[in-house]
Amino acid sequence: MIDFLTDKRFLVLAGSNFFLFLVVSAWSFLSIFVSELGADTGDIGVFMAFAGITSLGSLPFIAPLIDRYGRKKFIVLGIFFVGISNLGFIPFNNYSEWMLGIRLLQGLAFAGCFNACSTALVDLLPFQKRVQGIGLYGISGSLAVAIGPYLGETVLIHYGFSAYFVLLAVFGLIGACLSGTFKEERVAFHLRGPSVKFFPTVFQGKHVAMMLLVAIFGSGFAAMNTFFPLFAKSLGMRAGIFFTSYGATLILVRLILGSVVDRINRDRLILCCLLGFGCLLIATSQIQSIVQTVFLGILFGVTQGLSYPAMMARMVDRSNDNNRAIVVSLFTGSFGVGINFSVLLWGFVGNLKGLSFMFIFGGSVMFLAALLCVVLFTLHRDVETPRKEVVS
Repeated sequence: MIDFLTDKRFLVLAGSNFFLFLVVSAWSFLSIFVSELGADTGDIGVFMAFAGITSLGSLPFIAPLIDRYGRKKFIVLGIFFVGISNLGFIPFNNYSEWMLGIRLLQGLAFAGCFNACSTALVDLLPFQKRVQGIGLYGISGSLAVAIGPYLGETVLIHYGFSAYFVLLAVFGLIGACLSGTFKEERVAFHLRGPSVKFFPTVFQGKHVAMMLLVAIFGSGFAAMNTFFPLFAKSLGMRAGIFFTSYGATLILVRLILGSVVDRINRDRLILCCLLGFGCLLIATSQIQSIVQTVFLGILFGVTQGLSYPAMMARMVDRSNDNNRAIVVSLFTGSFGVGINFSVLLWGFVGNLKGLSFMFIFGGSVMFLAALLCVVLFTLHRDVETPRKEVVS
């Protein structure tokens, strides 16, 4: 059974994920770069969204390849191109549509690296420690998101955009070198069996309902992450303490409760998190003080810290060696779709009825999803069998 702090393969994957998100989190400042090159607001929106769109759109093509040809090569090449591609922006003196080609490459590289990393992680984790392992692994990305923008902004302020792009390239190179030391099992992936198709796996593995729940969780995450700062500002409050409380709680939950959550029925844990998310969103609409802000941040950290690894574990419990990368991609893709598409919905509702109503509406969606969750898990009690894996 894997010991997370001493298993070199686990540590290499976590380190690779850390450097991947050092680059991705620092991409926030690309909007400033293209703005200074003459891009208008519409151009900036397309430019920033292009990598995410191509990343999600490429999953049906990339995931089967990860299953067929192994994880390591996609991790190494993915993080290498995520980093080195940033050097391609240096020659541009004016905004050009050709820059979208670099964002296309970055989206493809991120999809390959992130999903191959996640799949390699699941390969390592036994059923009994799957939620704990996924949660601990996720801490590496959270730390990178906290550090990456600060480092990128510091270099940008003192040395300019060329140095900033070099820094991102260096992050990618270090990550590629580190992931190159990953010892993948010597398995002839392409000889395991016939190629597994992406979309048939959705239905054959009975993943549709779970993917919908994952997307709903993603929408709740997007509502808090995107619109809470605006809501706090409208009330004359600062949102920083909320995100500090959230980040600290998320890490503590995964460190302290990691060994406990795998003993809890996954279905019940997800249901509790859904109810917690619903309470969080509705309570946000009534916020009036800093103390309440801290409490909301703690609740957000608990629900997100437990729900994400629990849902991912539940989906991959129904995977096998031939389709594991596809199932991982179904999970990450569903969460990404929930985030990206719900932002449009939340923005529309907030603009029409106000942010307070938007949070109440969002909480109501979570409670309806909890009802769906009860029905789903009642109909499919065979999904989770303790102490062994169920494969489709």
